[in-house]
Amino acid sequence: MISHNSNFMHLQWLWGCSIILILLIISCQDAELILDVQDVQESISALPQEVISPVDNPYAEEKENLGRLLYWDPILSGKKDVACVSCHHPNLGYTDGLDFSQGVGGIGLGQNRSGGVKTRRNAPTIINTAFNGIDNNGNYNPEISPMFWDNRAQSLEGQALLPMLSKEEMRGTAIAEALIIDTIIQRLNAIPGYMAKFEQAFGSTEINQSRILAAIATFERGIIANNSRFDQYMRGNSNALTNFEIEGMNAFIQVGCADCHSGPMFSDYELHTIGVKDNVTPPDQGATNNFDFRTPTLRNLNLTAPYMHNGLHRTLEEVMEFYEDIAEGNNAELNINIIESQLDEEMQDLELEDDQIDEILAFLNTLNDDSFDTTIPDSVPSGLSVGGN
Repeated sequence: MISHNSNFMHLQWLWGCSIILILLIISCQDAELILDVQDVQESISALPQEVISPVDNPYAEEKENLGRLLYWDPILSGKKDVACVSCHHPNLGYTDGLDFSQGVGGIGLGQNRSGGVKTRRNAPTIINTAFNGIDNNGNYNPEISPMFWDNRAQSLEGQALLPMLSKEEMRGTAIAEALIIDTIIQRLNAIPGYMAKFEQAFGSTEINQSRILAAIATFERGIIANNSRFDQYMRGNSNALTNFEIEGMNAFIQVGCADCHSGPMFSDYELHTIGVKDNVTPPDQGATNNFDFRTPTLRNLNLTAPYMHNGLHRTLEEVMEFYEDIAEGNNAELNINIIESQLDEEMQDLELEDDQIDEILAFLNTLNDDSFDTTIPDSVPSGLSVGGN
């Protein structure tokens, strides 16, 4: 006959074994998650903690300060009404919150801007463009880093020139493209404050195209956000992400997102055909080759809506639904000018399940970092309105 005490001790033993088993299961699950994180180092990784400058444009604080003033000064535009910041404002994640930017003739900021000539692209963020072209080993060359949705410029210095030449973005039609840079140089030479700033930055008062671009690029190269929770996690802080977010990171890799959104910037910097529908305001005419556009970074997405090259999707949920439709073979959601055979192979190989969307969205939120420079100058040497109209 077994005593009540023996039964009680037996139950205690079973209870203790159950607790140990549960703890072992949880421990194994955590170990599996951590192991998965280590495995994905080949696909995605943390950003470097330092920025590389081109050999012919080394960093100098005076140059950065000059670049900030030029970035905010509408004197660089044809009618002195548009500045670089008109479409890339720090309060809007260095974008403008519009599907298509409104350049020349526009008044207001962000979604309140009106009356401007519409460009044919959604404004990409300037945040972390210092790292454009970086591979998963942290290697990149700032002298040949791809810029714009179609990779048509190859450095921040080269990128800084094109908006000034564009009749939609900054130049307008009053000044010919061949004359706009000379006009800008003449304007700057007539302002003693700028001559002093150029001397501080470059050692002489000479103002030319190369120095203007070098200063703006130096400023933009300092707009970085490289300490997101994801970065902290990948650098060894195991508490920076939750298990659910880690599961989202694993799903991000497994379903094929990282085939294109790879490396520290979550971009392979290649052009891809993914079949996004046209945004009819204005008609989207594609770029370079058969509707190919560069893989955008996924960092700071909480600040840079709307999404895609034409700003078609207002939320990340809409973006994920678009990819889910493609994974399910729903070609009705594709651009009518794109046939299935033209889609990149990575798009056709997506295996996104509905229950993975929330996990991936949670992971994408770990890529946000709002510690970038948002300094707004009180005034600019031209005396014009800071930031233009």
